[in-house]
Amino acid sequence: MPLLSLTIRQRLPLFISLSALLILLLEGYFIYAFSVRFCEQEFRGRIQARLAEADALISTDRQHPLHAINELPSGDLPEENIFYITDPRQLVLPNGNQLLGQIVDTNQFHTCTFCFAHSGQRDYGIHHDSLTHSTLIVSAIDRYGQSKLLNLRIGILLGILLGVLLLTLVSWFWVKKMLQPVADKISKARIIGAKSLNLRLNVKNNYDELGQLALTFNEMLDRIEQGFYIQQQFIRNASHEIRTPLTAITTEADLALQQDRSPKIYQQALENIRVQAENLNELVTQLLLMAKVETKINLPEQPPIAADEVMLLAFKTLQAKYPLAGQLTHLQIEASDASAFLVRCDSTLLQAAFFNLLDNAIKYGNNQPVSVRLFILGQSLCLEVIDRGLSIPADELKRVFEPFYRIGSNSHISGSGIGLSLVKSIAEKYGGSIRLASQASQGTTAQFTLPAWM
Repeated sequence: MPLLSLTIRQRLPLFISLSALLILLLEGYFIYAFSVRFCEQEFRGRIQARLAEADALISTDRQHPLHAINELPSGDLPEENIFYITDPRQLVLPNGNQLLGQIVDTNQFHTCTFCFAHSGQRDYGIHHDSLTHSTLIVSAIDRYGQSKLLNLRIGILLGILLGVLLLTLVSWFWVKKMLQPVADKISKARIIGAKSLNLRLNVKNNYDELGQLALTFNEMLDRIEQGFYIQQQFIRNASHEIRTPLTAITTEADLALQQDRSPKIYQQALENIRVQAENLNELVTQLLLMAKVETKINLPEQPPIAADEVMLLAFKTLQAKYPLAGQLTHLQIEASDASAFLVRCDSTLLQAAFFNLLDNAIKYGNNQPVSVRLFILGQSLCLEVIDRGLSIPADELKRVFEPFYRIGSNSHISGSGIGLSLVKSIAEKYGGSIRLASQASQGTTAQFTLPAWM
């Protein structure tokens, strides 16, 4: 079964077991290697003691070494053999087919007091006398040490297998127990849909990873629910606003077609239809611009544009909509250098922002003069629009930036309630800001800023 097809609950015990197996094998190897070395050194120490004992006995009677060896008391080395020879290279080992010189370098006998070799199961201790050129050899089989090492090997292997098995079972239990909250949260998350966005995941511990995951997921659901609510409100308001001019157009056309009328009445009906169509076109344009701004997609890098030229285009559009705008508006552009008005912004969006601020000032200005000033404020471009018309109540000053929100006292004036919301979105998208200040009987001041291009 491929690992990718396994769940985390299955993979974790598997990885833990494999890791434990590897660690225990390495640990068992070092324990066994250390034990082998210890047994070897311990047994060679016993052989060396036997060699010293035999050499001490031989030294009492150099003329008869073999007789001295025969007089040597029995030792505790298993299957002990003692040799006393003049040429160790010719010594045939007990296995009958191998010379001692084939397993040990006899030339080193002159450099070491006691030399050791191993062949088959036997260990050999060698003591060479450099004066007499005789060699004393003691060999034995470490039956007890080999038995201990065999038992140790079996114990290590069984311990590793049992340990890995128990660890697998324990890890399976604890992984299942620890991941059960995740399974519960997955089940809960699967039932959350568009009609149940109010549901949230349970949080038992705010400090562990699962608690943080649940909190983060709940925060995401909060944002989704808020965005979903705003989207629903937007769709309802947009549908209502679009339906209003469409209904007016349909009604006007139906009334005109009910019976024959004079050319003047037909002309008036067509004029009313044109006005409603323009309102509808303006509304759709505003909605499309808002959708463009709120897509949250970073627009491609654009060359800087001249804000004063965009301002003049917006003012020209304003004059086309309001013939008296040229007389009511005092436009003032202040800059020591034309390059000071360069900003990085989509020209269509910037023109829409400028136009909406001017349009609001004329629309709600109560036919009073409007002051428009484009200037540099610190490191920012600033458009200041001051009207002396209808003021905005203090409790509604922040709400005017909500899409489709309209002040109750101004509901008799045609509008969609999108303008200021669009201006705010454009300003925030390009790192700027929009501020409103309004006082009763003194009108409203709007300041729109964008970072100047340097």
